[in-house]
Amino acid sequence: MSKHPEQELETTPAILIDVNDTAVHNICYERCENNKSICLEASNLSSVGRFLTLSTTVKSVCPNKNVAFGIKVYETTNGNKVIKGHKMYSFQHNENGCRDITLSNIHFVLPEEIAETCDKSNICSRRTFDIETTSHYVDLSEV
Repeated sequence: MSKHPEQELETTPAILIDVNDTAVHNICYERCENNKSICLEASNLSSVGRFLTLSTTVKSVCPNKNVAFGIKVYETTNGNKVIKGHKMYSFQHNENGCRDITLSNIHFVLPEEIAETCDKSNICSRRTFDIETTSHYVDLSEV
């Protein structure tokens, strides 16, 4: 007979992860357990923000060449740009000839607390972001 999720939360040892929210739920996976379904109690809305997922293509990448790629996210308010996140990657391919390389699922988390607006707790306000990318070859070896 299986336990209810509430009973599992109370009886199993767990690691506490405090994210400064009002509700903390301890969830523990037993050895060899790879799937768990938990029903969390209702809670107040807190830590509101936006998720931004980007994809881009770097065109005509030569084979066997290391490429450095960077992406910056700026929030723009009243003509002012403030950086809100950045990521860097390196990659190469070993196929014949130059290829377009698509980088997908680049994720950014943009909490309202860092918004360039007056009301930092309201997700209903408009926010505008600019994306800047750059890429270049890292090595100077011949193609």
